[in-house]
Amino acid sequence: MVEEALSNFGLFIDDENKIRLIDPERVTDSAELRDECKDFIDNVLEFKKIVDTLIEKTEDYSKQVEIARLKSIGAKNMLKSSAKYREFEKQQLQSLIKEKMIELDRLRVEYESLQKTEREQSEKMEQLSLKAA
Repeated sequence: MVEEALSNFGLFIDDENKIRLIDPERVTDSAELRDECKDFIDNVLEFKKIVDTLIEKTEDYSKQVEIARLKSIGAKNMLKSSAKYREFEKQQLQSLIKEKMIELDRLRVEYESLQKTEREQSEKMEQLSLKAA
């Protein structure tokens, strides 16, 4: 009864028989809510740490992937350039072979011509030596 009269004036009596301005059940509920909020905040902070770690590791991994990508592009370009260089070298060698073949044909024709001239001169020398004898 006394408790009801006091509650009409906004006063309450707790378990220790002390007069309070706030209902003891609400104080208990508030304390529980405060504890739950603290636990929630701790959980959120722990979650933030986990997410930050995940982001950091993801960024590290993306940097490694980028480095590997650039290396593969470099290797691909080197292969392309070495293939182009080999093709260029092949063309140079083929051109040199053609030049040497042309020179060989020219020298063969010259050699045959010189042999023919030598034969003709030998024949003339024989004819002259036969006439002189």
